[in-house]
Amino acid sequence: MDFKQLTYLVSTVQEGNISKAAEKLNISQPPLSTKLKELENELGVILFERGSRKIELTQAGRIFYARATSILEQMAIAKKELEDYNSGKIGTLRLGIISSIGSTLINEWLICFHQAYPEIRFNIFEGNTYEQLERLRNNLIEAAIVRTPFSATDLECTILRQERVYAVGHVHYFENLPNPSVSLTEICTKPLILYRRWEKIFQEIAHENSLNPFIFCMNDDARTTASMANSGLGIGIIPESALPLLSNLNMEKRVISDEGLESDICLLRNPNSYLSTVMELFYQFLV
Repeated sequence: MDFKQLTYLVSTVQEGNISKAAEKLNISQPPLSTKLKELENELGVILFERGSRKIELTQAGRIFYARATSILEQMAIAKKELEDYNSGKIGTLRLGIISSIGSTLINEWLICFHQAYPEIRFNIFEGNTYEQLERLRNNLIEAAIVRTPFSATDLECTILRQERVYAVGHVHYFENLPNPSVSLTEICTKPLILYRRWEKIFQEIAHENSLNPFIFCMNDDARTTASMANSGLGIGIIPESALPLLSNLNMEKRVISDEGLESDICLLRNPNSYLSTVMELFYQFLV
């Protein structure tokens, strides 16, 4: 088995049939069919359910296709890293970010970094913290900007910014609450919208204060929380850097005063993986 066979397989799946794949690969159809059959024989499984119009993957084919795609992506990354090393060219920054900084802090950082290093290009992978941890461990990205809480003792963590957490919602949810900050005791009976991974911390604080909060909705994305709060569905619990996601003018924003509801923005790196010169520059820029 070689990388060419994996390329043949992935191209065939992406194009949907052998003739289109052969055209894309600039080879004739019979040799491509032969190579795919040889791959099946080598693996000892049937990868394709061959039809008159379109090729479909078998269950074994779907498993192998996922692995083949990952291998080719890793190979492309390795090739690019070596090209950058050999040529000394400034390359591409492969960075994972979370939604709560995707339209706020990250733009400020990238603008300043781009002004300092205008030839560097960006390849941004968006997702929640746990998706970024997985990408980092699989070396699909070189670093990730994520938010606590999370567990990742195998990764190198640098705190970039410490933030308070805010309760945000339409004005009527904060009637008779004149202070610039609120406690969970003051808002626990109102419909609350919060990140799923904050649930444990939230419930611990509630338990310590003998509270039974009305959790209207849990989700995995700051944009969802902000959108639902904008719509008046409840009080959203979001970190400070996600406040610009709010668009409704009739919104109140109150710092939550309870201890333990803080959120750190962190830069994570895999200490066992290659770190490009580009990422080293970005790391030094941030810290």
